Amino acid sequence: MGRPVNKRYFGLLADGTNITVNCQVGSNTESEEGYIVAQRSDNKFIVNDLKTGTNTTPGDSGVQGNVSVCTLVDKAAGTLGENEMSINGTIAGTGGNQVRIKKLYNRSCRDFNDNRYTWEVQDDSTESILVLTAI
Repeated sequence: MGRPVNKRYFGLLADGTNITVNCQVGSNTESEEGYIVAQRSDNKFIVNDLKTGTNTTPGDSGVQGNVSVCTLVDKAAGTLGENEMSINGTIAGTGGNQVRIKKLYNRSCRDFNDNRYTWEVQDDSTESILVLTAI
C-alpha cells in the first residue's frame, strides 16, 4: 500500500472535509452519502453508509449507520453490489468532468485508466467534493 490517507479526512467532521463515498454496506440499501471510517488498503476502506452515522465498528448495532469493509469499484451510483463503494473525483479545470477513483493514497490517487492525480477535499456547505489535479 502506498502512503495511507491522513486520518483527518475520516469520520464525521464538523468542517465537512471528509471524503464522501457511494457505498452499499452488505445487503442494505445503497447510499450516496457515506463516509470513510478507516483505511485497510489503497482500495479497501471501512465505511459508514449514513452521512450523520455514529457507528464506526462493523457489526455494531444500536448506533446510527451500517458499517463494513468496502472495496473501490468502477461502477456508477445505483449499480453497486454488496460491500462495494465508489469515490468520484472532479478534475480541476475541465468544467466538472468526473472520474471514479481506483486507489487512494495520502496525497495522490489513481483512476481506473491509471491516470494519476493529486487531490484535495473542498466543501461548499452542501457536499464534499474531491478535486483532482493531473500529475
